[in-house]
Amino acid sequence: MTIENDPSQTLVEKVLVLLEEKFPWLGREDEEPVSGADTVDQLADLHRQLNRRRRTNLSDGRKSRN
Repeated sequence: MTIENDPSQTLVEKVLVLLEEKFPWLGREDEEPVSGADTVDQLADLHRQLNRRRRTNLSDGRKSRN
């Protein structure tokens, strides 16, 4: 399931889905060790993607008002 599929989801549920999609090991029960460096790289990538999406949404909003 992706965030866009269910508009009735709460913010917490949407964040959980997003985290488990981006970091599949979060939803695992086996508690296998995870590399800290890989995690930081994944978080940095996610941060960049979200910033890009926000900038795109902001610029699209400005264009639609003109």
